Amino acid sequence: MRGRPARRATLALTLVLALLAAVAPLAAQAAWSRPFELVKPGSLDYLPTQLTFSPGGAAAAAFGILDVDTPGSSQAYVVSRSAGGVVGQPVAIAGAREVLALGFDGPALELLTGASPSGLDCCSSAQAIRITGGGAVQPPQTLVGGLAGATLGQLVTLAGGRMLAAVATERGVWTLQSGGGNRFTGRRRLTTAGQAPESLAAGWLGAENSLVAWTAATGPAGFADPRSIFFSLGSKRSAPRRAHTLLRAGIGHRIDELAVARRRSGATAAWVESWYDRAGSYHSQVRAADFGSRPQIRSLSPAAGLAAGISFAADAAGAQAVAWKTCNAGGSCTVHAATRGPSAGFRAAVSLGSIDASQTPALTVGPRGETLVGWVRSGHPVAAVGSAASGRFGAPRVLSASVYALDMTVAFGPRRNALAAWTQGTLNTSVVAAAYTG
Repeated sequence: MRGRPARRATLALTLVLALLAAVAPLAAQAAWSRPFELVKPGSLDYLPTQLTFSPGGAAAAAFGILDVDTPGSSQAYVVSRSAGGVVGQPVAIAGAREVLALGFDGPALELLTGASPSGLDCCSSAQAIRITGGGAVQPPQTLVGGLAGATLGQLVTLAGGRMLAAVATERGVWTLQSGGGNRFTGRRRLTTAGQAPESLAAGWLGAENSLVAWTAATGPAGFADPRSIFFSLGSKRSAPRRAHTLLRAGIGHRIDELAVARRRSGATAAWVESWYDRAGSYHSQVRAADFGSRPQIRSLSPAAGLAAGISFAADAAGAQAVAWKTCNAGGSCTVHAATRGPSAGFRAAVSLGSIDASQTPALTVGPRGETLVGWVRSGHPVAAVGSAASGRFGAPRVLSASVYALDMTVAFGPRRNALAAWTQGTLNTSVVAAAYTG
């Protein structure tokens, strides 16, 4: 009888050792490359970089260059990196002041850009520009005109060779969807007269289904306090076209930031909600809720904190991760992340380390729930890799010795490979990146 427990213990130990032996090579293979230049140093200022991956593993980075002393001087650029790691030359996108969003449709790259007349800042119109797999830049298609002020854009790749474009300014929210011939059609305005949108988010829900969400309030742009989250669903037949209300924050509260991510065949909203208490103290908190007729709100950060800079992503199975920063009255800030598996609730948030007060964290989720968070700490680009399913993260890794990094962004590719990119330098700014292999 005494031999059976001993044999069970030996068998359990053998299984553990076998599992560790299987996992160890994978862990040993995970590594960051040395930093490399996506764009060589220049004397002007750079707008924050955006990243996207193609299904084949190629990547594209979009950025803007401007002279801050000259109105209407911004110029949008795109640079590519092959699946083998070869970086191309930056390409100026004629007529584009900014790249609002970008995404691959197979091997072709689609850009959602903002344009404006000479001497004026962006944006007066939003355009779609396609770059073929061979690198040919096709003529722009104007999606929405008559815009004014800051413009937000989202571009979502759907199944069946379709894409969804969403555009928002203080005058409204519009959606269009591409079909045959890669032309966007069926423009819809989702907002009513008098609504002033202040945030925009969009996501893929599987197949040819999509979701667009936004916050808006009635009143002058910049002065209204948005309390409601609105959304609209799209399908193969059409882009999102009918607005619904997900929830409304309490009186005296406002929704400052909004993000959405897929949750199996549905979606989840995450946002930053702020308010003043009776004593006049300011609070801001990260909250989340699944879309549905009766959304259950979950607070991911303490009500006593000062939260901002939300970033939210998910994999196709619905594993999710959200990152943000919290700051104290003295200006010290910390990066936090909360995750959940495809069938679980959000775990308690974990702290990943300090972040520069002027910066926000970036987050991406890989095809198997791998979670990458990037941020800037004391001018250094830093990243931590973890799992949305387990909620555990490895130790943060400093990606460059530079102390002049800004505006970190991250993206996962289709094969457990990822990129982190940031602007670097002061007088001679460049765009620098590091590649991760899982």
